[in-house]
Amino acid sequence: MAEHATAMAPVARDSDARDARATPLAWYSDTAAELPPWLRCAALLALAYQAFFALTDIGLYLRPELGAGVLLLLLCCAGRRPWRELSAQPAVRALALLIAFLIAQAVYAAVSVAPAIPLSAQLSTAGKLVRLALFTCVIGWWLSLMPRAIPRLVVLMGAGLLLSVLIYLPWTQGEALWAGRLRADLGIPENLTGQLAAVGGWLALCLLMALWAQRREPGRRALLAIGFLAYAGCFCLLLFSQSRGAWLAFAAVTPPVVLAYAWHLYRRGGARAIGALLPVLAAALVSVLLLFAARDLISSRFAGSETVMTEAQQAADAGTVAIAPAAPDAGAAKPADAAAAQQTQINNKAVSVRMALYRLGVEKWLERPLLGWGLRTTPSLIADSRRDMAGQHHMHLHNTYLDALVGLGTLGTVLLALAFALVLREALLAWRRGWVPVAGFWALIGSVGIVLVANNFDSLLWRFEYGRAPLEFLFGTCLAWGLIRRRGEGGRGVGG
Repeated sequence: MAEHATAMAPVARDSDARDARATPLAWYSDTAAELPPWLRCAALLALAYQAFFALTDIGLYLRPELGAGVLLLLLCCAGRRPWRELSAQPAVRALALLIAFLIAQAVYAAVSVAPAIPLSAQLSTAGKLVRLALFTCVIGWWLSLMPRAIPRLVVLMGAGLLLSVLIYLPWTQGEALWAGRLRADLGIPENLTGQLAAVGGWLALCLLMALWAQRREPGRRALLAIGFLAYAGCFCLLLFSQSRGAWLAFAAVTPPVVLAYAWHLYRRGGARAIGALLPVLAAALVSVLLLFAARDLISSRFAGSETVMTEAQQAADAGTVAIAPAAPDAGAAKPADAAAAQQTQINNKAVSVRMALYRLGVEKWLERPLLGWGLRTTPSLIADSRRDMAGQHHMHLHNTYLDALVGLGTLGTVLLALAFALVLREALLAWRRGWVPVAGFWALIGSVGIVLVANNFDSLLWRFEYGRAPLEFLFGTCLAWGLIRRRGEGGRGVGG
């Protein structure tokens, strides 16, 4: 057991860093030495696949969770040890309980709540959240065998995002992007593009801080230049997405996390350690310049509904307002009524639709507060509500937490929150005891914060595969650090 403790020492130590630069085999821990070489290599390739396609959806059957599926099959070839180690983790037990609840609740919803919706549809929708929980465990165990590969896998995620930008970004319409007349979607919903861009920008900033602290890192200047370009590119993509929720998430999370990181550095190394924040100041200057360049985009986005309302009133005065369809038993609409209807429709496209969805969600949750309606039932609840949605068809409530309350009920939402809180607790405990690189921990905190804030304004946590894949890697990293800590501190739950 002492050998395991020595082998799983923190990756931040200088000796480990030298070993990692010496040979790719040093990416693996001694625990991985018990596995056949082909199994280790196959797992590393599957992780690389998952990372590269995690932030994009380029089609051609290149689905990111195929990598996690391969890792699950490889886990079955690794013997009994991974199952014993995972079952000893409180977070994994909570995730297993969540999975059992999701399956049972889908059956309950199909039988007792919404018999018109087939059981297969309920299970299919619940299966998205099941995959997030299951693949988090699988990826976490494999990452615990190769912790030194985690930074390189993050770089691969950035390379995949760059590929998506090269494919989807309308390069010939740059003026429309900067003016706000065109939104960049990268083949995925704009709000998810904004969330991924915000996380990518934060990770690039963390990379810059870590590189600045490594005075003797080979190729440091070139890496710093690449990091600044990556940050600037992600910030531009964040602006182009026009996602106000992602903007708020990035603006609300980045400053406090940077200040907390600075305080931690000051306590450890005094005033000299604060020099690691110089890249933050440079990134802030770049951000200000880009914000100034995109001032028209930002102003039109925040004043969009008021501007459109003014145009609607002008159209009504000119007699060109489109008349809303009348009810079957209603008479012809008067011009004033048509103008009001048109204004209502336009206003709904901005904020009012989401407020109507929030009110509907609260009402439906209060009707079934404990066990919920089933995740697949939410679109039917919205359609049956007959609320004014400005002709739009909504599949969710534009708030992940409200979606969970309505779909899973209070019991399921508490299990969901508890499971992922325990996952994050693994990273916190490992960091407190010195098993996690400092920059890696704060990168994790910022990324989780951005995801939590952004999901207040859209439902992004489990609905899309290209939204789940980076989260599986993120939460899997937390589990990996927890496993490393347990092996190094006495091997609780470690089999022979």
